[in-house]
Amino acid sequence: MSGITLKEYGLTFVWACLKEYLGASWPFALLFAVGIAAAILLPHVRRKKEAELEIVDAKEYVPGTYEDSPGPDTSAAAWMFLSVVIFCALTVMNPFLVRILIPKLGMTTVYYRFFWILPITFGAAAWLARAVGSLRRKTFQAVLFALICAGLAFLIPLNPGIANLRIPTNVYKVDGAVPVLCDSIHKDFEQTDAYKKAVEKLSQTTDRTSKKWLKRKGKQYPLCVFPYGIEFAVRQYDPTIRLLFNRNLRLFYEGNTSTGISYNEKHKRYMRRKHILDAMYGRDPDLTEESFRKAMKKTKTQYLIVEEHLANGDFLVRSGCTQIGVTAGYTIFRYDQNL
Repeated sequence: MSGITLKEYGLTFVWACLKEYLGASWPFALLFAVGIAAAILLPHVRRKKEAELEIVDAKEYVPGTYEDSPGPDTSAAAWMFLSVVIFCALTVMNPFLVRILIPKLGMTTVYYRFFWILPITFGAAAWLARAVGSLRRKTFQAVLFALICAGLAFLIPLNPGIANLRIPTNVYKVDGAVPVLCDSIHKDFEQTDAYKKAVEKLSQTTDRTSKKWLKRKGKQYPLCVFPYGIEFAVRQYDPTIRLLFNRNLRLFYEGNTSTGISYNEKHKRYMRRKHILDAMYGRDPDLTEESFRKAMKKTKTQYLIVEEHLANGDFLVRSGCTQIGVTAGYTIFRYDQNL
């Protein structure tokens, strides 16, 4: 839902989000609607009149002649999918309700996630599976299945194309540089006085339910700033790497305003972090070494990981950083908080 905010779109916000949610895969919505309609109406249209009760002598009984074997009832599944849509339409996807309620709850940045509640893709898959299973002959089922797969692959562009897919080569399914960088940072950090002091203080705290214990436990892990391209992968891969930026702060710095939140010079928390990134990439020629050091000390940042060809190494070294290595195309700097 990038670029769609409640403030900008107003009452059309829900419709704009729905179109963005479906994208070029809008035929799923059509399949979903047709499937629900067919599942509700067909059982009534094709319902047969009950035959009169016939008394048969047990001696004349032939297996399979008198058994009633109706097809599966799909109306229950149809109403299950439809009830979710009705509920969403009356609550979180009601354009009049969200216009008043959502801003008061402070949810304008995460509201669009409610659209994942919609069972459109799951419903479409259910109806397509039902269509294949409705055919009695296995040959016809195989042919229909192949046609459906071909239609999904070529008529609904769900991916950028096989040629453009980047498949990770490690078992963690992340950028190959992420595990290497995290391991290098942990190895270096465990040799520092900051880590040893954190371990010592943690051993002195016995109450593991206290906030003090949690705080000291966190200081055993390095606080880092990563390049935007791999920062979110690091967040998923290694929870023992502390990240200076939260999602909204980093997106705004990179020029993405889809969260609906903006920051300026009055936001000191953001400005300190901005100074660090400006120093890393040399984006602000007026930034002084003193301002950078102040930002690093206030945020207690310990490591900066910069793309090798973008690193403003001279400035960082003069400002108190130590280059500890170049790994997987990234330069790792450690900042001494004792300066």
